[in-house]
Amino acid sequence: MRRTLPPWRFDENLAELVRVLPRYRVDEVIVKVDVEEFSHGQPPIELVQGYQNSLFRVKEAMDRLGIVYSINPWITHGHGDRGRDSRSTIPGAQMVVGHDGTRAKSCACSLSKPWRQHIAATWRLYAETGPRVIWVEDDIRTFNHAPVRFGCFCPQHLRRFSQHVGRRVSRTDLVAAILKPGKPHPWRTAWLDMLGEIMIDVARFLARTVHEVDPEISLGLMSSGYHHHCVEGRRWRPFAEALADGRPLYSRAPLGNYSEGSLRGLQYSHASIKGTRHVMPPDTIEQSEVENFTFGPWSNSATFTFLKMAVSFAYGSHGVTMNLFEHSGVPMEAEPQFGRMLADRKPFLEALAAVCQQPGRYRGVRLLHHERAAHVMRLQKGDDYDRLAPDHGPHVEALEALGIPTTCDDESVVSLCGQTVAAMSDDEIRSVLRHGVLIDAVSAGILVERGFGRDTGIRSIASPRPIYDLGPLGAEAFEHEEFGGAPNTYLTTTIGGGAEPRVSAIEPVRSARVISWFVDPDRKRHLPCMFAYENRHRGRVVVQAYDVGSISAQPYCRPLRVRQMQHAMQWLAGNDLPLVVHGDGAWPLAFRKDCDRHIVLGMFNLSLDDWGEVTFDLDGRASRGVDRIHVLDPHGRWRANAGLSTHRSRGRWLVRCDRAVSHQLPLVVLVRRKDA
Repeated sequence: MRRTLPPWRFDENLAELVRVLPRYRVDEVIVKVDVEEFSHGQPPIELVQGYQNSLFRVKEAMDRLGIVYSINPWITHGHGDRGRDSRSTIPGAQMVVGHDGTRAKSCACSLSKPWRQHIAATWRLYAETGPRVIWVEDDIRTFNHAPVRFGCFCPQHLRRFSQHVGRRVSRTDLVAAILKPGKPHPWRTAWLDMLGEIMIDVARFLARTVHEVDPEISLGLMSSGYHHHCVEGRRWRPFAEALADGRPLYSRAPLGNYSEGSLRGLQYSHASIKGTRHVMPPDTIEQSEVENFTFGPWSNSATFTFLKMAVSFAYGSHGVTMNLFEHSGVPMEAEPQFGRMLADRKPFLEALAAVCQQPGRYRGVRLLHHERAAHVMRLQKGDDYDRLAPDHGPHVEALEALGIPTTCDDESVVSLCGQTVAAMSDDEIRSVLRHGVLIDAVSAGILVERGFGRDTGIRSIASPRPIYDLGPLGAEAFEHEEFGGAPNTYLTTTIGGGAEPRVSAIEPVRSARVISWFVDPDRKRHLPCMFAYENRHRGRVVVQAYDVGSISAQPYCRPLRVRQMQHAMQWLAGNDLPLVVHGDGAWPLAFRKDCDRHIVLGMFNLSLDDWGEVTFDLDGRASRGVDRIHVLDPHGRWRANAGLSTHRSRGRWLVRCDRAVSHQLPLVVLVRRKDA
């Protein structure tokens, strides 16, 4: 539980913690200091000195209850000015300067020596109180320091960069080079590499400051979305190792959904957990971020809060850090539904965590991420700084919504979309193309440019353009029966979510099999939309003419699209795809984790309509050595024969659940092996 105990209601709030945390069944309290509406920007040293005794009192009270005590200072550099001006708090401190010349007043530059001296003094005070973990907020970054969007282009950073490249460089010249359209300017790589090294030094400085006081304290890292950190050149492993400084490192992956909207927001949450885990060291302790902003049941219901927690544990997190209550000192019991939910749902969450935290791997179609994606990103004229960040969101959402789980772990089927492939070496690309690969138009163009046209089945390819630039191509004829099509079967191309999707005119080689065609209103074929090809290395390739980043999952997903994509992915896998999900509903979020003694299968229903039945469709090997199959009930108990049946069909193993699955509780199935 992340909780603010403001000075003016400290005694009352501490007494409430002592009274209700055992009833809420909370294991740890993370005290937030100088937070949000009541933040002073860079907190004056006198403020922290005055609050330190209160932190000692929290530590003593939690020790008596057997509850862990940790601290979450709200800032390092600063999230945003919000009307604060910390230049008088830290005399001489350099504040962040944006790429457009905007200057912050309360968000400090990472090279500023006065800021480092101030942080060292305040963090020593925090460390003296003996927390298990001191959390570093996600403002330890170079972007989103409002009013600054992307930094830091202060005189100190520019001076260091100028020394690196051997000539004096102005901010405007540097930004123009970073945002140069087409082939990236060499200065972009030099700049991102320099930022990455500076931030590693900041992480090392914070850890050593704490460990000079107490070497047993661990550091925790809140991040801002693993793909966003590409724009600051973050080198995840060295950064994490510097922050850990020989101690266990904690990670708080962002789940988004600060305010409740659609259940489909949980797509982002699960992808963030998987992606953040992929970039962090393998022994990192994960405690995901469950936020409720601007707080209260009007912002997030207890049910939606539970689902965020369940997604976290289903995807292997070791814990969750809950920020559910406002910072003004209003009692937690003023919103009792959250405490009731925590107590009622903990048995379910503990049972889910017990099986999903076991060593193993999550199965599905592999997604590729590269921390140097921003280094190689080709921009268009007029693109702003934020275009440097890769965005896999539409692609992940579409696959998952079609009942095709994704993973960041090694798998025999890989999906390539966008420009990330440009950061891969030729050897890495050759390795991928020896397996099954789904490729979108942007990745296909890069592969052809790199000399891999022969291995992707492409004779020629044009850059993606808005689809109507190529003619009145309003539909996709899907008639290839091997891939689930049929005569006179059509899919709409109105799938851009308010804008035209971008597509490439592709000429495949003769031996490629066209799965679908773009057609005009008279159903005349114009261009291939999707084709399959087996290359000389026996690798299988399916190429889509869509720029997947330009589509929206909501109009893209249809029953025919489910059939098309599941057939295509099965062909890529040689009928060996780890998992697809069938049923009579929409918006599944399914997972499979293989452990030594069991397999965990699960599905969250992200639609308000119940699924009447669900079938987990697994590769045939999954059925070997199966002893028992159980379903997790709402009370955290594993139940046998709870509407489950299994059978084999066409080399696949099908696990069917004939009971309704609502959005309020995920379906979780445990397949136990005989030696368990």
